Amino acid sequence: MKKNWGKFKSFSPKEFFRKIGNQCSTIVRKITSKNPFQRNAAAKSSPSVKPSKTQKSSVTGQKKGIAWDKLNSIKYRLSIGLLIPIVLLAVYGVVSFKRTEAAIISNHEASTHNTIDAISRYMSFGFNLIDKTAMEITNDINIKNYFNQKYDEAMGNVKSYDDVYDRISMNVVANSFISNIHIIGYNGVCMSTSGVINHHLYDVVAKSEINQKFKETKSHNIWVGYHTVLDEAMPAGSQVYGTDKYATSLVRKLGNGLGFFIVDVSREQIMKMFSEYDLGEGSILGFITGDGRETLSIDGVEHVFVDLPYYQNALASEELSGYSYEKYNGKDYLFLYGKFKDVDGMVCALIPKSTILSKVAGIRALSVLFVTLSCVLAVIIVILITRDITRNINTLNKSIAQIAKGDLTTKLQLKRKDEFHALSSGITDMVEHMRALIGEVQGVSNTVSSSAMSLTGTAGELLEATKGISRAIDEIGQGMIQQSEDAEKCLHQMSNLSDQINQVYNNTNEIGQIASNTQSVANEGLYLIEELSSKSKATSEITQDVIRKIHEFKEKSKTIESFVNVIDSIASQTNLLSLNASIEAARAGEAGRGFAVVAEEIRKLADQTMNAAKQIKNTVKIIDLMNQDTVKTAEEAENIVASQNEALSRTVDAFNNISNRVNDLVSNMNNILERLKNIETAKEDTLNAVQSISAVTQQTSAATQEVNATAQNQIDAVERLREAAMVLESDARKLEDAIKIFRI
Repeated sequence: MKKNWGKFKSFSPKEFFRKIGNQCSTIVRKITSKNPFQRNAAAKSSPSVKPSKTQKSSVTGQKKGIAWDKLNSIKYRLSIGLLIPIVLLAVYGVVSFKRTEAAIISNHEASTHNTIDAISRYMSFGFNLIDKTAMEITNDINIKNYFNQKYDEAMGNVKSYDDVYDRISMNVVANSFISNIHIIGYNGVCMSTSGVINHHLYDVVAKSEINQKFKETKSHNIWVGYHTVLDEAMPAGSQVYGTDKYATSLVRKLGNGLGFFIVDVSREQIMKMFSEYDLGEGSILGFITGDGRETLSIDGVEHVFVDLPYYQNALASEELSGYSYEKYNGKDYLFLYGKFKDVDGMVCALIPKSTILSKVAGIRALSVLFVTLSCVLAVIIVILITRDITRNINTLNKSIAQIAKGDLTTKLQLKRKDEFHALSSGITDMVEHMRALIGEVQGVSNTVSSSAMSLTGTAGELLEATKGISRAIDEIGQGMIQQSEDAEKCLHQMSNLSDQINQVYNNTNEIGQIASNTQSVANEGLYLIEELSSKSKATSEITQDVIRKIHEFKEKSKTIESFVNVIDSIASQTNLLSLNASIEAARAGEAGRGFAVVAEEIRKLADQTMNAAKQIKNTVKIIDLMNQDTVKTAEEAENIVASQNEALSRTVDAFNNISNRVNDLVSNMNNILERLKNIETAKEDTLNAVQSISAVTQQTSAATQEVNATAQNQIDAVERLREAAMVLESDARKLEDAIKIFRI
């Protein structure tokens, strides 16, 4: 079993079902290679003779028949019936396996993705602590003051040097993410928690790529994978410091140009964290800095991710995390990545797809084994069942063959308690009933023979009587046809009369419609004339009102004329007063000159007023003349409107007379239509009666023809009855001969 299990584990689902299908086909062929129902005894006993073409075609047909019989055999049907659920079970296993595989892969993808996110968050937390520590130290006033001193002064201040060193050493001890801290002072002083460091390194660091990166980013701090300048300045062979001791470094400026503050991130801490996450056998987990340095979970390899194209795609992507299936060393791997928000770096992982699929290998092997065992058990069950069924069927075949030869004394006895026992009992009962039936048939066959002879004679007499009835019905049919033709002619004449009555009715209806339309037109004209009469009356009233207004205007003009006379009188008096004032001013001499000017102006205004009054009088006279003409015109218009009203009154009377005459015409037309309707009703009744007569005649004729056809059919039936009686007589004799074969 273990060997088979190992063999199945190496199969893919497609190979597994192909092998299962081949095995099942082989087993079925073995089962059906011999047909227990066919016994080719004749072939064994016959001599070896070269077959002819006819014999060959016959043999080919026999082979096809045998093959078809095999396909219809119980063995094949049982095999197919058991193999169908097995195939469905296999399909179910494949589908379940695929879905389980997809679910496990999906869960593994989500789990590893979450793991990478957790690693990224944890490292980001450590990097943030380092950044916070660097910011606190670089902003410490004591450290700034110390590195602001000159080199000799600072080196002579041992206490301050020790305080700064103790401060950075304490942070290295307190934070496991930090491996070493280095300070490169502008004054030439350099210190490092790793031990001895060369001084006067500021200019070297300022000319390196680190300072160039500061200028490009314009940031206060940067992350780098290597600081080669500092590494070369460290003493060789140190066990505390080395490039393998840090994975990346934070570089921050100290104050305003006082130096560089460098914090190395512990590579050991990152590797320890990587070891806590098991991504599976063959997996690669790494931290890659922005400048391409890799810290990997495997030993002996420096670079894995940097040169991979999908790493470059992830680096260029705006997504902070993601995963995809990629090729690595010719194999499928799950590639995952997680970026940092504030640190130039990325966590990446490569997990072999085979490692993920290994988790579902056990399910696949179990499915293969289960389906294989099901197939084997099904084949064994089919073999056992078909052997038992074949043995019982052979026994039944022998007994049934004896019964088929006419031996009804044969007994079928099977020592079983299943359906075969019920079948053998049923066949035995059937044979017993057949024996009783054949005995009764032997007794009845003689009676049937004599009755058949009597039936033949009676059928001949019935045939002659039926022919006489047919001739009488034929004569009745001829009379009914003549009556039907006469009724048809009457129906045709009534139809013509109906059409003429319909034409009169339609014409009368059209005349009534025209009269109704005429009445509508007359009513509409009467309405329009009445409306015109009302408009004329309104016009007359308006004309009278205009005349009245003109008279009132004439009275107002007279009032204006009196006003003008008053104004003229006032102007004359004003003129006299201005003359007197001029005389008095002349008497006054030089003192009255100004008053004389005023008097002269008053006189001029009085003259202008008199002239304006004269113009108003002339205008009022002209208006009076125009009012008189307007009054005459309005009176003439009033007379014309009066004559129009009289003409309209006569027109209204004429239209009323037309409307009354049209009403009488419409009433008479309605009476005519009522009478035409009565005629139409009577015509319809008459036409229906004629149609009924014609229909009854046609039905009678058709019934006569049917009766005639029935009589003819009866003649044919009687003829067939006579022939059947003769055949029955012959068959009765044959039945007697056939019954003699059976042994009861």
